[in-house]
Amino acid sequence: MATNYKQLLSYCRISDQFYGCLLYADDILLLSHSVNAMRRMLMVCDQFAAEFDMKFNSGKSVVLRIIGNRCNAQCVPFTLNGEVLKFISELKYLGV
Repeated sequence: MATNYKQLLSYCRISDQFYGCLLYADDILLLSHSVNAMRRMLMVCDQFAAEFDMKFNSGKSVVLRIIGNRCNAQCVPFTLNGEVLKFISELKYLGV
């Protein structure tokens, strides 16, 4: 699945490094430079789940949108497994 993200070029630049997703055990953190790129990444998750007969837990999945000084425009909700993901304002990832 991580290889599929490389093909999408949905990277996020952090300190001169490019990240698309961070994987640890059964946790996945997706990072994207745009709303459209994130939608494509979530579609890859849906396709991966269908191909390998898996299901992502949409109830434990959230969206944290960091927009800096740009206007806080509303966007169409993100979905995973056909369910709308909740927007949050802060996140604790793996205890960090």
